Amino acid sequence: MARKARGRGGGGRGFTLLWVSSAFGEFAYSTSLIVLPLVVLALTGSPSQAGIIGFVDAAAMLLAGLPAGAVADRYDRRTVMLWCQAALVAVFGALALLLWTDAVSLPALVVLALVNGAATAVTMATGEAMIPSLVEEERLSDAVAMNSARTYAGQLAGTSAGGVLLAVKSTFPFVVGCLAHLAGLVLLLFLKRQPPAGAAADRPEISGRGLMEGVRWIARHPFLRVGLVCATATNFFFGVIYFIVIASAQTSGMHTGLIGLMAGLLGVGGLLGALAAPLLQRVLPGALPILVVLWAFVLLTVGIAVLPGGWTPGVLLGTIAFAAPTANAYFTTYQLLLTPDSHRGRVVSVAAIASGGGGALAPLAGGILLDLTGRFTGLLGCTAVMAVIALLMSLSPAMRDVPEPEHTQAPVDTQPEPDRATA
Repeated sequence: MARKARGRGGGGRGFTLLWVSSAFGEFAYSTSLIVLPLVVLALTGSPSQAGIIGFVDAAAMLLAGLPAGAVADRYDRRTVMLWCQAALVAVFGALALLLWTDAVSLPALVVLALVNGAATAVTMATGEAMIPSLVEEERLSDAVAMNSARTYAGQLAGTSAGGVLLAVKSTFPFVVGCLAHLAGLVLLLFLKRQPPAGAAADRPEISGRGLMEGVRWIARHPFLRVGLVCATATNFFFGVIYFIVIASAQTSGMHTGLIGLMAGLLGVGGLLGALAAPLLQRVLPGALPILVVLWAFVLLTVGIAVLPGGWTPGVLLGTIAFAAPTANAYFTTYQLLLTPDSHRGRVVSVAAIASGGGGALAPLAGGILLDLTGRFTGLLGCTAVMAVIALLMSLSPAMRDVPEPEHTQAPVDTQPEPDRATA
């Protein structure tokens, strides 16, 4: 019980420091997410090659996912985040220097995108695993919703600022991103140490068995399994659609500043949805938020394909994003309550891999699809597949009958029960 008391004693200040530090990181990452493909597109003139840079970044996050969870469960989580922030400061500084000196090349961008994606993966897994030790259990759902708000606020500010800064000078987005990560690093210095639960001998080794423990844990819970499959498919097709919208706007001659502002509407919808998530969770019981997101995605993607107007795609993507935080808050809270502290880093990282795996392939697939089929046909193809997925999820017993999670936050200093800790 000592660990729970410690988390409650410093919960407000500790969570605020983590939240603000991570918000700076979200801002910088969202800036790079929209600017890097546009830099490559200007450099090569190829949507497919522009998709490669997004694929590399997302693939690095995917490959670093399992080690990230084991690192978060084995070492002091504050120290891990400090090292990651330092690496990200270096990456953004290097990108700014390359662009300033006109020494940028596609191979250099690929290498820096690899480091950016890997360090971001470790930061995200470690920060999310830390949340239950910083807030009371009854406030966990609200904290998860606040994290969603942070993500979308960072995306809103980052995508908008990225497009505007890129229009002024290509160096500026990465100078600002470097400063944002530096601010996040400084804030983490004021956070108390966050050592992992249990004795050192019980902490996971960075080995195959230790890395796969999170996979085995999720595999034993039907709702987590089905939910992560759904998240993987949804993130993939959302990423494909997002890339098609951004790349087609660029090739049609839309100003990069306007592209950034249009993409920023996604952040507006997500931010408003995250603020409304606590209320919506009371209105939409059980797994209904997930099903609402799926069917909204299908209908609104049709609108993106057929409705006129340069700003229409941004508005409709923002509408999808409005519903997403409620589904995310429900699923993530269930997952965190179900998982003991000694396993949270690995379970969080496996969930990130499952949901982010689709995102890793999305930019590359979006570029190829846009080249081969064009905007209209590509969007309608994505709609058809998502309609099938939404129907299957609506009929799934795991989605219709979700059991209440057992509350495992309190006994985090004790060994998990054998039947829940081992496969």
